[in-house]
Amino acid sequence: MLFSKLLREVDKINEKAFILEQSKIKKIITQIRRSFAIAKKDFRIYYNKGPVVIQGILFPVILFFAFTIGRNIEPIYMISGLMAMVLFLTSTSIGPVVFPWETRQQTLERLITCPISIKTVLLGSVWGSSIFGVLFSLVPLVLGIIFLSIQVSIDLLIVIIGIIVAAFSFSSFSLILSVPPTDIPANTMILTFLIKFPLIFISPLFMPISSTPLAVISPLTYFIDIINTGLGGNSSFGTCGLLFDFTILLLFGFIFLFLSFFLHGKTLQKRFRG
Repeated sequence: MLFSKLLREVDKINEKAFILEQSKIKKIITQIRRSFAIAKKDFRIYYNKGPVVIQGILFPVILFFAFTIGRNIEPIYMISGLMAMVLFLTSTSIGPVVFPWETRQQTLERLITCPISIKTVLLGSVWGSSIFGVLFSLVPLVLGIIFLSIQVSIDLLIVIIGIIVAAFSFSSFSLILSVPPTDIPANTMILTFLIKFPLIFISPLFMPISSTPLAVISPLTYFIDIINTGLGGNSSFGTCGLLFDFTILLLFGFIFLFLSFFLHGKTLQKRFRG
């Protein structure tokens, strides 16, 4: 009798734990769905803003000509360098300006008072920035296929997966740039310039990765290596180079994402003062 009672109690405890676990999963799924709604809002509102257009569209074109005019560059390095630059600049162009604009327009309070968490808002920014970056990074790929005849040895699966993973990593990185609790987008843009452009200049754009040893500290390097491999080249990191590239990019992405969760949680209250 005692043993059967214990079994019934254990069954009840397990049933309650299962119900709680199911409710947690439902909450997570609900928050993810809401984050996509926020991404849709960000994408429609911010993709045509001045700083986004300048950083995401004009700067890659200007830097491309600055890097390539008068130089004899192999097509594979030209396409991978341009794709890396476009993806990095577009994926990180929306994140730094969303929070200052939301704070200035006093719409951030409305979001926070809704049944969503700050993590959901941040995830929405990641999805929106990633989509923005993926769309624009496909342009140099298509142009390369059409005009530079690289389609013979291209592995589209590697290239597309690399673009998606890198877009997530770069978008998560952009959330760090919007941590300062300011309502002036220009303030975050200054921080953006000071951090983003040194990363671009130390990255092996339009050249072999082996020629710039310092580039290993930049996440762009691993994306460039993926694209070089996908376009028919050899990985600079050996036989397991692709696995290494994807692992490093994912580590960068999740570290940036969880760090942004923590830092934004610390600075959120400061946005509503005064």
